Amino acid sequence: MAFTRALGVTLVVAFAAGVLAGAAPAARPVRDHQIVTPHFIVSYDTDPLQPDYTTETQAGDIAAYAERMYSVLTSWGYAAPPPDLDGKIDIYITNLLIPAPAQESQAIPEALTAPSTGYIELAPVTQLQGYATSDGLDLTTEEERAIAGNLFYLMAFRTWVPATQADEWLVYGADEWAGLAAIGFPSSGPVIGLGSPDIALNCRDPLAAHQMCDPDSYVEDGYARWAFFQQLANQYGKTFILNAFANANLGQDATTALSNAIAAEGSSLATQFNDYAESLMTGNFGVPALTAIRPPVQDAVIGGTISATLGTVKVPVNHLSARYMTFQRGDGDGSHACYAATLSISVAMPAGTSAQPYYFWDVPGSTPQALNVSGNTASITVPWDTCDWGAVRGWLSIPNAGTAVDAADFVITSSVAVDLNTPAAASPPPSPATIWGTSVPVPTADLPPSIDVFGPELLQLSAKTPTIRLIVDSSGPGTVTATLGATVLGNYSLRAGNNDVRFAVPKGMLTSLRRSASASNILTLTPMSASGNVAGQAITRQVAIAAAPKPAKHKSKKK
Repeated sequence: MAFTRALGVTLVVAFAAGVLAGAAPAARPVRDHQIVTPHFIVSYDTDPLQPDYTTETQAGDIAAYAERMYSVLTSWGYAAPPPDLDGKIDIYITNLLIPAPAQESQAIPEALTAPSTGYIELAPVTQLQGYATSDGLDLTTEEERAIAGNLFYLMAFRTWVPATQADEWLVYGADEWAGLAAIGFPSSGPVIGLGSPDIALNCRDPLAAHQMCDPDSYVEDGYARWAFFQQLANQYGKTFILNAFANANLGQDATTALSNAIAAEGSSLATQFNDYAESLMTGNFGVPALTAIRPPVQDAVIGGTISATLGTVKVPVNHLSARYMTFQRGDGDGSHACYAATLSISVAMPAGTSAQPYYFWDVPGSTPQALNVSGNTASITVPWDTCDWGAVRGWLSIPNAGTAVDAADFVITSSVAVDLNTPAAASPPPSPATIWGTSVPVPTADLPPSIDVFGPELLQLSAKTPTIRLIVDSSGPGTVTATLGATVLGNYSLRAGNNDVRFAVPKGMLTSLRRSASASNILTLTPMSASGNVAGQAITRQVAIAAAPKPAKHKSKKK
C-alpha cells in the first residue's frame, strides 16, 4: 500500500498511504523527544545534523493541527482509531525522502485485518514546505490536510484493512476526500487535482510497482477520484463510506462492496456514476473551486448556420469511465445574421453500459438535461441558434456506468434545424438586478398629477404675439388643460418635473383682455390624469394685454 511522490511535481498528488497490502509492518520508529496531547504523541528528533531534524515549536504545531483534525473527523461521526498500548495516536516525524521515491506521509496498519492499530509517519517541516509550495497551499493547510487524510485512514483501520492492491482505490479516494473536506476545500492546489474521467473509477493495477491506470501515482492509486466520494457524502452523509468498508471487510472486492452499500440506500452504483459524470461536466459538487472546472473534450461539433446533419462521432469508453463532447452554436463568425434553431442529438449506447447521458448548455443558470433513454438509444432535442456565443458550448456526457464492459463504442449523431423566419441573438440571460433600499409599491389608480406654476400672478401678453408661456412643474405624467375665461385654449402633455408650456390666445379675445376687471382674463390650469378622466387641483392666473408703447415725438429744429 506504499504511496510515493516527488518534490516539485506540477501535478498535485496525494499524501496518505500505508504499507503494501498483505505485507508485515515494520517496527515503529524511535525518536528522542515527544510532545503529548489528549489524543496524540508526536515523536521527533532534535539532532540538527539529521534529515528529520525538528524543533519543539514545529512538533508542537503538528500536535495542535492533529488535535484540530481529530475534532473535525470525530464531529462527522468517525470513531477514534483502535487504541494501542498507551491509548494515544502516534505521529512520527520521519525523513521520507529515502528509500526513494519520496513520500510526504503515510498511515501504517499494524495488523492485516480489522480492527487494526496503526501510526502515522509525517515528513519534517523542511520537506513539507516543498510539498506545500508544489500544491499551492500555505504550510499550515498542507500539514492539516496531510494529518487529516492519514487520521481518516487510521480510523478506517477499525473497519477494514485492504488485503489486495487492486482494492486500494476505494480507501485512497476516500481519504483524499476526507483530507480536503476537513480543511474546507481550498480554492487552489489539490482541490483541482481531478484525474481524467476516462480512467475507470475503480482502476488500480493489481501488480506491485505497476501502473496500468496512469504513470502519475496520484491518479493511479485513486486519489484523483476524490470528487466521487464528495458526491456520496453529499447524498448519504460523511460516514457513509464506512458501510462500503464494512462490506469489504466481509471479503467483498472494493467495487462490489461499494455497489452493495449504495444499493442499501435505494440507489445503484450505475446511477451514482451517471450523476458523477454529469457533475464533472457542470462542476456541481458543492465545492466552489470545482464550479468552473470542465473535463477534457473528446470531440467537438460545430453547428453551422444552415439546417444540416452534423455527422456521426464514435467515442470509446471503458467501464466506470466517462468522456465528453461539445457542440458549438453557429460557425464562429458573429458578423452575419443569426436565427433560431433546434439541435437534435442521438446516442447509440452499447449493451451493458447502463448509461444515462446528460446535455448541458454552459451558461450561468443553466441546468443539465437527461437524454430520453429508450432501449439502447438516448436522444434529446434542445433550443438552439446560429449565433456566435464565443467560448460557450453545449456539453454531452457519455458515461459507461457498467462494471464489466470495456471499449464500449458509443455512436453519436446530431443535426440542426434552422428557422429562417425567427431572428435570434447571442445573449445569455441577464443577471438579476440588485435593488437597494426599500421597495415602494407603484399605485395602479388613475391619479392626476399635482402641479406648480412658475411666473407672475398677472401675465401680460403682447397684442402682436398673444402667446401664454409658463413653466409648469408636475409630480408625474398626465396632461394640463388651459381655460381662459370660458374658452379652452388646449391640452398639453406633462412629464414629471419641469415642463415648458405654451398656449396661443385667439385674437378675438384681445379686446376683453384689455379690461382687467373682465372675468374672461382668468386663466385656469387644470391637471388631468394620464387617461384624461380624473382632474386634479387647478391653478389660476390673470391675463392682460400689455399697453402698446407710444410713438416718440420728433421736434423740428429751428432755422
